[in-house]
Amino acid sequence: MIPFRVIAGMTFGAVDMYYYSNHIEGTGFSTMELIQTDGTGPVPNKKGTYELIAFTKQPFNAINQDPPTPFNIMERRVCENFTQIAGAAQGKAFNPYEICQISGNDGKPRYILFDVYKEFEIEGHKHHLLLCIEIFEEELTTVANFGHKRFLEMLKMIKIYPYSDLDRNWVGIKK
Repeated sequence: MIPFRVIAGMTFGAVDMYYYSNHIEGTGFSTMELIQTDGTGPVPNKKGTYELIAFTKQPFNAINQDPPTPFNIMERRVCENFTQIAGAAQGKAFNPYEICQISGNDGKPRYILFDVYKEFEIEGHKHHLLLCIEIFEEELTTVANFGHKRFLEMLKMIKIYPYSDLDRNWVGIKK
């Protein structure tokens, strides 16, 4: 495995994935290599520097099973998302309540909505976990009509937040 590193603006390798199965139902994923011990890291957003976090409702199981389980498929998707965002974050700030578009390995667009999940401090420097929720393209109109914060509230009300699983109906008004 080639570790994730950024040298002269170029990204090498995938981010390392860290798993949490005792926090909420399902599994949490995070990075733990973006913030440096001196407090530097990705280009700070409005809240400072951050690590990435995402969730799936799928329970944790062994990595790289054959055939892949729903957890394995989700884990690889989140890793792809994190790797692209982490690489871009070395030159661009990603702020809470913003959406970024990335491309999956299949070449199709993916849309990631950001939120602050938890704030923390390391050696006197303030940081946070930047929640990455993958949303459907069809939901972009709903976000535009209601705003990012209200859309996140909708996801909370129907118990989709903080999950990135796409085996759900999209949120919005159908035409």
